Parts: sequence; structure tokens; C-alpha cells
Amino acid sequence: MKALDKSFPFRDIFTQFLKEYSESATYWYVPKWRVIDDKNINEMAQIIRVIFNEFLGNVWNVETQDKILKRLIQSKIFSPYKKDGKKTDRSALTRICKKLLETLGLLWVQNGKEIVITDAGLDLLSAQRKEQRKVIEKQIIKYQYPNPSLKRSQAKDFLGILPHIFLLQVLRKCGNRVTSVEYELFINLAKSQEDFNRIVKYIDSWRDINERERQVILKKAKQVIIPKKRQTRFKRIDQDASYQKAFFAFPSYVKVDEEGKIVCIAPDKANEQLSKLLTSLKITKFKTLEDWFAYFGDPKKEPSWLTYLISMIRDASTVKEVKEVIKKHKGKLLTPEENEIIKIAQVEKDIETLYCSHPGKIEKGLVVKNRQFPTPIGRIDILCKSQKDEYVVVEIKADEARDSVFGQILRYIGWIHRNIEGARDNVRGIIVASKFPETAYYSRIGLLKPDYEKFIQFHPYTI
Repeated sequence: MKALDKSFPFRDIFTQFLKEYSESATYWYVPKWRVIDDKNINEMAQIIRVIFNEFLGNVWNVETQDKILKRLIQSKIFSPYKKDGKKTDRSALTRICKKLLETLGLLWVQNGKEIVITDAGLDLLSAQRKEQRKVIEKQIIKYQYPNPSLKRSQAKDFLGILPHIFLLQVLRKCGNRVTSVEYELFINLAKSQEDFNRIVKYIDSWRDINERERQVILKKAKQVIIPKKRQTRFKRIDQDASYQKAFFAFPSYVKVDEEGKIVCIAPDKANEQLSKLLTSLKITKFKTLEDWFAYFGDPKKEPSWLTYLISMIRDASTVKEVKEVIKKHKGKLLTPEENEIIKIAQVEKDIETLYCSHPGKIEKGLVVKNRQFPTPIGRIDILCKSQKDEYVVVEIKADEARDSVFGQILRYIGWIHRNIEGARDNVRGIIVASKFPETAYYSRIGLLKPDYEKFIQFHPYTI
């Protein structure tokens, strides 16, 4: 690429931009199924309702896809792209479930695994039509790059960014509007929240040059070829930009106007959202699809230092590593309640480490199979096998066994029962806690199983 003339305005800045643009392999990819709008959101809710009412618990495979497709067509929710073959129809349904619904964290499906509707999906299902938009807005606000649902080629350069929040930051700094070209050229370069100042500098410089000079920069940018794609970077992003903008500018305080500009139409609301998240913003890098969906599909979890530290503690394999994590990040902006949660997580990690080294202290003959076993409904603290070759879910609580732990361990038992070979009707649980109040015993009796004491055992820990 020929260098810019020495007299070109802001030559150093645009030389830096063109270098970065030509070396960047990723951009703000979103699936190209349909542009997100209120009508399509209502359709998503209807799809989830059919799955919830008739297919929840089914394993995702070709047969299940065909049955779901048939019901969606019968219900007039969905029409196949073609009428001459199931293969094409099934492919269309897969694009819905595995792309848009997955991208929004509403549904988790993998071949050979049980269909999981996330808590966010259930929120959409139960919301009144006028409230459905709020559910999707929450998901878009916390959507991040990288995440494990993206292909390696789409995510490899991202260091940690919430695109919607980054866009709001740029809008606030750039007069509450960015043009389509500014979005495609500059904002799509951002790979980290730390890129904010550099991207704003590019946009400001772009606005300070005349139209002829902009065309010089644009012409050079349009020459950049994506490696192995035989397509220019500009063309690829331009083809995807309408889907991106509809997605990241969906929340009600932002809009895409008729010219393709992104405009902040309610700056006070946008600033309120920024103030809420930026105070304790920290982006967690999730290692597995299961971990990502357990986080993204849970509307209560946010991209914060608390989420990050809990993840780091869970990933640690020794007590020493946990102490190092706590020491390294001591003093981060946590509330007293969040600091207490961190202390509890640390205690639970200590207990987990002890029993992973000595599982026989829980039950004679117990063998640890997995530690912090990821599922789309959360991590199982310890997954074991018994002397009788049963799967045993061990759930650890630093304090007493409250009622909520029973729902949690039953969900894990149900997921193992449905998804792990050899576990069907061959799985039980053990709750490890400091003490077991009378309510815990009634909760276990309430299972109405003759072997309830065996199905969920209580183990008081001592460390």
C-alpha cells in the first residue's frame, strides 16, 4: 500500500489507522439471520414456547429438529425457505436455534445433548409482549467478545470488549452520533475496552479532513484483503453492518436512522447505563461453551469484578492459587456484600481442594472424575463415581444448607442423568455444608422418594 503524502493532514494518525486496519483479522461479527426488531423477538418467544411446552428434555439431533420444525410450521410461527426437502428445512431451523437464539443466550443446544432453555430464555417466554424488548436489551448489553460461541477466526484477536457499551462510550464522546462509514472503518477495529481513546482519535481526525481526503483514506482501506477469504475487509464488514448495527443499537436509547447513522436519542438513559456498568466493569474470558451459557443465560450475572474473581477462584486448582488471585486483585471496587461472597467462594474452594485430594472423607470408595465440571446451567463442584459405579454430584456450601441448594443440586443431577452416558437413573447427590438445619431435612423428605436419604446425602465438613 502506497504511503500517504507527507503533507496529508494527520498523516501519522491515518498511517497508524491503515496499518491497524490492514493487520486486523476480526470485526464485530453477528449472525446474519434476521435484523433484530420487535416482531422477530416475539417470534423467538413463540419458538421457545413450543420447545418449552413440547420438547424440553429432548436430545438435540436430526429427529428432534424435524419434529420441532413440523410443530413450528403447524403453528404458523415458522415457514421453511424451500418446500422440496427436509434437509433444507432442517438447515433453516438450525440457523435459528444455533445462531440467533444462541447469540442472545436464550437457548443452548449441542448434538447429542439435552436442549436447555436458559433463565434469559425463560424470562422472554414469560414476558408480556411489550416487555420482551427489555429481556433482549439486557442480553445485548452484556454480550461480549471474545466468547466461546464464536469461531476461532471471528474471535482470535479480541482481548475483552462489550460492543454495546463501547459504542455508547464512543457516541457520548463523538456528539451522540456516528456515521455508517465511521462505524465500519473505525469502531469495527475495537478489540478491547482499552481501545476507546484510539478509536475516538481516528473518528475525530476523520471529521477534521475534507471529503476529498476522506476518499483517499477510504480507497486505501477498500484495497485491504482478508487473508484466505479473497474478499476485502471493507466489503465483508459493509455486508454485515446492517445486522451489527441493528443488534448493538437495539436498546431503546439508541437508533439507526434512515441514512445508516447510529444516533443516541436518549443521552441521559445511555449515561445511566454507562455509569452502572463502567464503575465495576471487568470482562471474564470464558473457556467453555457451558461456562459462557451459564453466565450469559443468567440475567442476574453481570460483567463485573465479582464475576471475574469468582471465575478465577473456580479455575484455580490449589489453595495457593486462590490466595494469589485474592492478593493480586485486593482493593478492587467491590461492595461489602460482594467481598463477603468472595470470602465464601474462597472457603468453598478450600473445602473443594481438601475433598478432591481425599474424596474418601465424604464417602468410602468415592473417586473424583471431574472438578468444577462445566454444564450450561452452572459448574458442578465435584463430579464423582461411587464404588457401585454411580455418578455422584457433590455440591459444596461454606455455610449451612439453605433451601436454594436443593434446587441447584437437583438441576445438576437432572442434567447428568440426561446427558452423560451411563448416568441415566444412575446418579445421586451429596451436599457438603457446615450444618444442616431442620428445613434441609424436610426439603430432602419432600423429594417423595423412598430412598431420599441415599439419593441426596448430607455431609458436614470440618477444615
